[in-house]
Amino acid sequence: MRPVTANSLSTVDVRSPAGENVGTVVDFMLDTKRGCVAYAVLAVGGVLGVGAKMLAIPPELLSFGTNRLTLGVDTAKLEQAPGFDRANPPTYPDNALSAGARPQPANQQAPTST
Repeated sequence: MRPVTANSLSTVDVRSPAGENVGTVVDFMLDTKRGCVAYAVLAVGGVLGVGAKMLAIPPELLSFGTNRLTLGVDTAKLEQAPGFDRANPPTYPDNALSAGARPQPANQQAPTST
């Protein structure tokens, strides 16, 4: 695996296991005590990010593919998940999204920036 920048991941599609476009990662929240990514901020719905619902996605549910990320959560579960206000982000990811989710393999090729 080669390292990628967080900025390059905000320009790739996020797809469900079925291949449906589910949104865009707009940010990554860092856990400064543990020195790791706490969660990815996924914008779902809206138009160009306006009116989108923000979801706190555990990073282990994302896998890297060529020019896209795959999220191991069905779109119906994302639609039912509560969003959060970007001005008041949660400390931890929404672990309810992990229940029954399919963690994605980490051995896929990282997306390339365009």
